[in-house]
Amino acid sequence: MAKYRIKTPNVIYNGVTEGVLFQNGEAIVEEERLKNLLVNDYGYTVEEIKEETAEDKKPKTAVK
Repeated sequence: MAKYRIKTPNVIYNGVTEGVLFQNGEAIVEEERLKNLLVNDYGYTVEEIKEETAEDKKPKTAVK
């Protein structure tokens, strides 16, 4: 499941919007519906958080 970092225009906002707790103007949501609501209705910005896969965690080998 994708995660999204939602940012408010006010970087010092600490409160609840649509049931989502914001601290210092940021919150993490997983629901697509909530992401769309906060972006479209409130004008907040969104950034998708990429999760590391098992492939990403494998040690890199040096090429000779």
